[in-house]
Amino acid sequence: MEAKLGEKIYQASCFVNDIYKQVQTLLLACDAAFERVGLVPANGNEVELYRARNLYAAEAWSQRAVGRLYVPQNRLDDKVAAFFVVEVHLRPKSATQALFVLAYAEPSPPATPQALASEYKEGEWLEELLRNRYPEQTEWRGDRAAPPRHLTLTDHLHVKAWPLTELTDEDTVGRILVAQLRTWAPSQLA
Repeated sequence: MEAKLGEKIYQASCFVNDIYKQVQTLLLACDAAFERVGLVPANGNEVELYRARNLYAAEAWSQRAVGRLYVPQNRLDDKVAAFFVVEVHLRPKSATQALFVLAYAEPSPPATPQALASEYKEGEWLEELLRNRYPEQTEWRGDRAAPPRHLTLTDHLHVKAWPLTELTDEDTVGRILVAQLRTWAPSQLA
């Protein structure tokens, strides 16, 4: 083992914690912007995290991405006809820089927020749909997500990515993301 390994690990851990605080700030900005157009997080304060448990896969131990699912606040019943996902990818598979991913989908038939959250948790990160396409193609659209491990309950899945460096403050987050949401789903927003 290296000399001063404990000190290096401590410093790196503090740095990573600071990164996660920045991701938290970004997600809170999304919460605020989305609330203004009638969207709320499906799982309250929870986010989806990738958890590696294999001792021999140390490269997967650090958090690669964080995801959050949003649904319309005003629903006629417990089911939703549309939902939105944001993902922050610190080490994306499609790029060499951190990415922000926004997705819009329509479940078929309408589903409960809990069913959508469960399927999202069990599925693959949506950023993977951009692999071998990004940065030439920042957007993916499909009637059924392919391959099928991406939100199989949904029709009309739309995914778009931005370099994280483009989302510099809360106003920019709100302006860029809400404009994209209005393009995809104007009837779903307040």
